[in-house]
Amino acid sequence: MTWVDNQCPNDGQYAILSHTSGCFGYTWLDIQQDHTGNQAGYFMCINASYQPSDFYVQTVNGLCGGTSYQFAAWILNLAAHPGQILPNVTFHIEKTDGTELATYGTGDIKQSNTPVWNQYAFYFNTPPGISTVVLRMTNNAPGGIGNDLCLDDITFRTAGSSVQLNAAGFPSDSITVCDYAQQVMNFNALVESCYPSQQEQWQESTDSGASWSDISGATTNTYTRSTTAPGVYLYRLLAAQTGNIGISTCEVASKPIMVDVIRKPSPVVSITASLPTICQNLPITFTAAPIDGGGQPVYQWLVNGQPAGTDSTGFTTVALQNGDAVKCVMTSDAACVLNPMAVSNTLALPVVAVPVQGVSIQASATSICQDSLVQFVAVPSNGGSAPALQWQVNGVDTGSGGPVFSSAGLKNGDVVNCIMTGSLTCSQPVNADQPVAMTVYPLPEVRLDSAVVIGGGTRVRLTPVVSADVVRWDWNPAMGLDDALAADPWASPVSTTLYQVTVTTAEGCHASAAEWVEVYYPLQMPGAFTPNGDGRNDVFRVPPAFPVTILSFSVYNRQGAQVFYTTNVAEGWDGRFNGAVQPSGVYVWELVFVNPLTKKVEGRKGTVVLVR
Repeated sequence: MTWVDNQCPNDGQYAILSHTSGCFGYTWLDIQQDHTGNQAGYFMCINASYQPSDFYVQTVNGLCGGTSYQFAAWILNLAAHPGQILPNVTFHIEKTDGTELATYGTGDIKQSNTPVWNQYAFYFNTPPGISTVVLRMTNNAPGGIGNDLCLDDITFRTAGSSVQLNAAGFPSDSITVCDYAQQVMNFNALVESCYPSQQEQWQESTDSGASWSDISGATTNTYTRSTTAPGVYLYRLLAAQTGNIGISTCEVASKPIMVDVIRKPSPVVSITASLPTICQNLPITFTAAPIDGGGQPVYQWLVNGQPAGTDSTGFTTVALQNGDAVKCVMTSDAACVLNPMAVSNTLALPVVAVPVQGVSIQASATSICQDSLVQFVAVPSNGGSAPALQWQVNGVDTGSGGPVFSSAGLKNGDVVNCIMTGSLTCSQPVNADQPVAMTVYPLPEVRLDSAVVIGGGTRVRLTPVVSADVVRWDWNPAMGLDDALAADPWASPVSTTLYQVTVTTAEGCHASAAEWVEVYYPLQMPGAFTPNGDGRNDVFRVPPAFPVTILSFSVYNRQGAQVFYTTNVAEGWDGRFNGAVQPSGVYVWELVFVNPLTKKVEGRKGTVVLVR
C-alpha cells in the first residue's frame, strides 16, 4: 500500500483523512466524522489493491505470557451503492517467525447507504514465554469496483479481569468533601476471577491521572483512605496475573474513584473607586474584588449603612455627599464555607465642586485665500497649570495638542474648535466658547503661452486667460509694454524678455503666469575670430542672441575640406581639426536653420577669417 495526500486514493493507495466527499463520481460514501462522531478526528481510508494483501502490520513488545488481550478495529464499508465487491478482512496474531497464534475473520462487511462504523474484535491468550507478537490485518477480497474501506482506532490491549470500585457510604465514584469534615473512607473492589493466580495493587494520582503511584501495602480488594490535605485525588485498582503487576501491557485497571478535598474558604471582599475624589453631580464607580466568593456570590452595597446599588460587583452613583461612607457586604456561596459573609473596607471620599472653565480661540484670520496659512491660539480660562488641549476641524481631531494650531489646508465652511480638559481636580472637557468658521476664497487661475517670437522692431499682444473675476493686473517688467496695468498689453521689447503677470481678485487672492517674448533679428555672423585662448572671441559660432534651431552648421577650408560640423546651436569652431591647429586664413561657413518667424528652413553662407 502506498500513502498519498489525496482525499480519494486510487487502487493500492491509502490516505489519512478527516472526511471524504464526492469520490469517484460519488460511488464512495461521504464520510464526515470518525467512529466517535468527532468531525475533526482522523481515520485511514483504503482503496484496496487488485490482489488480496496486508494493509496493516505491527509488532507489539513487552507482553506477558498467560495474559488475555483484545485485538480490535473499527471498519466502515465505503461503497455507496449495492452490487460492489464487499471488503473481507482477517485479523492475524503471529510469532515473530511467522507462526500463527490466532486469527479472526470479519466475513463480508455489508454495504450501507449511509456511513456505518462497526467494531470487529477478538480475544487472545498469550502462550507462556511469549512477550512479542506480530499483528496483521489482511484484505481477502480482490480489488476493482468496491472492496474499499476505512479503518479507525486499531487497538491491542490487555483484556483481563473486570474491576469495579465503590466507596462505602457514597453513591457515586466522584466524591466531594470539606477538609474540616473529612472521614476515613473505605473503598471496595469487585474483581472478576480471570487469572489462575491473581495479584492486585491500589494506586493514587494527584495530577488528574497523568501519573500514578503505588500505595504501599494496598494489595487486596479493599483500601481504607485516611484524611489528606486539600486537593483532588484519584484512586484505582490494578489486577494482573501474579508476577505481572507493574507491567503496563499485562495488567488491567479499574475506572478511578475521584475524591475532591476542598479547603475551608475564607471569604474576603475589598472595594476601590474609579476616582480619588468625588466630583459633585458626576458619576463615580466603586468596584468589589472578591476572594473565595464562590460561583455566584451576593453583593449588598451600603451608603452610610443603608442599602444602595444592585447585586453586582460594581456600584455607580451621582448622589454622594461630602463625608458619605461606602462599603460592600458579600455573601459567598463557595463550597465548604462556614462564615459566608464578608464586609469590605469603607471609602469616604471628599466631594469636590466641578470648576467653571472655558477656552476661547484667537485666529490670525477668518477669511483667507485658498492654501493660506492660518494660526489659531487657544486661550484657557481657569484651566489650571497644565490644561490638555485637543484641536478639531469639523469635529475630527487634528493637530499636536498644544496651545497653537496652524493649517494651510482649510476649506470654505470648515469649523475649527478646541476642547480643553483642565488640570484642576474634577475638570471636565469643554468646547471653545466660539468655534471659528472659516471663509476660504478660491485662488484665480491664469495661463499664458510659454513663448512667442517676434521680429525686431515689431510688437505682440499678451493675452492671458483667467478663470475668475480679476480686479487688478500687474505686469513685470514694464519695459517694452504699452500699459503694465492692462489686462492684455502690447509688448515690443528690443531683446528677448520674460514677462510675468500677477492677477488679483476682489478678495485679494493672487495668481501668476509668465511668457517669453523672443526677439528675432536677421542673422549676422562674425567676420573673424582669434582662437588664442585669451577668453575673447576664441570660438566661431552662431551668436547666442540669435534664437533659432539649427539643422547643420559647417566650416570648410580653402581646399573645400570640412573642418567643423554640428547641429547644436550652442557649439562653435575653436580653430582645430582632429585636434590639429588650423592655419590663419579665410574659411567658408554654411548654416541651415529654421526661421522662428516663418517656421521654414533657410540657409546662409559666408566667410570668416581665422586670425592667429
